[in-house]
Amino acid sequence: MKIAWICHFSNENVRERLPLSNRYFFNFLKKLLGKERKTIYTDFAPWVNNLIQEFENFQDIELHIIAPHKGIKKFVVEFEFNGIHYHFLKPDFLLLPGKLFDRIFKERQKEFRLNRFLVKKLIKKIKPDLINLIGTENPYYSITALDIKDIPLYVSAQTVYTNPDRLKLSGRVSKLNWDVEMKIHKKATYFGCSGRMHRDLVLRNNPDAIVFKMFFPIQKSAEIKDVSKEFDFVFFAAGVTPKKGIEDALEALALVKKMKSNVTLNVVGRCNPDYKQVLLQKMDRLGLKNNVSYNEYFPVHAHMHQHVKKGRFALVPVKLDVIPGTVIEAILLDLPVITYKTSGTPYLNKDGETVLLADIGDIGKLAENMLLLLNNPEKAEQLKKTAKTFVEKEFDNTQSARRLVENYRAVIENYHYAIPIPKRLIFNTEEFPVY
Repeated sequence: MKIAWICHFSNENVRERLPLSNRYFFNFLKKLLGKERKTIYTDFAPWVNNLIQEFENFQDIELHIIAPHKGIKKFVVEFEFNGIHYHFLKPDFLLLPGKLFDRIFKERQKEFRLNRFLVKKLIKKIKPDLINLIGTENPYYSITALDIKDIPLYVSAQTVYTNPDRLKLSGRVSKLNWDVEMKIHKKATYFGCSGRMHRDLVLRNNPDAIVFKMFFPIQKSAEIKDVSKEFDFVFFAAGVTPKKGIEDALEALALVKKMKSNVTLNVVGRCNPDYKQVLLQKMDRLGLKNNVSYNEYFPVHAHMHQHVKKGRFALVPVKLDVIPGTVIEAILLDLPVITYKTSGTPYLNKDGETVLLADIGDIGKLAENMLLLLNNPEKAEQLKKTAKTFVEKEFDNTQSARRLVENYRAVIENYHYAIPIPKRLIFNTEEFPVY
């Protein structure tokens, strides 16, 4: 079976094999303008990297990965590594003419014509049996799915951008991202979802969709050393944004400080400079300047995990997700977790309490849970052990990848021969009660 993924990600292995720009000029301009110099290249989308590792072990799958990657010096770079065929392309929105055009015509609806042309050309050469689009919310690569014809398309939901609550919970909505995702949802038939919210939103957009149960492989860090604890709580995310709940975490910390004056929180992740100023002002108003420390996002994911181990507990009140990857990662790092009740996190407590939950926006309950962990070491230890046992059983990476392959086979047979999808592969709402 020949499968093509359309996705975006980065890891050390692919960066070592890509002809990447050192971006000296870009960072020189940043310095001249007095702006913060950005780390050149970093790991991201760990769920894709984890899935790749699993597929390296499947001898009956020929996997081709089509992905944009910033900084490559050619329009297309192709190579094979560990049995996987990689096809990287230069994203057209990073080319200078496109940037200038965007500055002049800010409201234009981008078409990403070069990306679409390159992906169509690659698909024609690969001739896959099925194409798996991983994520619809990033139009610079997801828009290429609109050109797919006569090949079954399976869409894996990383999130669902067209969520009516997005503006309320994240503070920002891109019309381009919204419109492109909606077009893809209406075009596609087969979807993979890991939680009830995503499944319901997909069916809201496309009542004829066939939705499979799917879990992305979780991030397991090797060679993480035990370290001395430096912080009470750690908040970490690829991007520190409103939808990750950072402001709620700060407000809860301020309540806890009234009882525990020396309580500490370490925040890890990229943060827009303007939003960082908003957070600093909020910390100042709440009297938290001496209680909160900040670390930028780590270029290598495992290094971030090593740092996160310096916290005693994880405070990750994500608002707009199903089961946030940071929650699972914190559990596997032996950190008791406080998070919000999303459409997926109650699933973690289905066999007994593994994480402490609060309703979204309930700052008082967040603070109550923080104090519970600070004051009750026995409870924290019990949560840590129960959660890790549950996650290692329920989120087995190889099992998740094999299920995805079963989904692929069922889609191909249904698409070409109208063979019904096995019921055991379909998303079962009884497993995920209404949120």
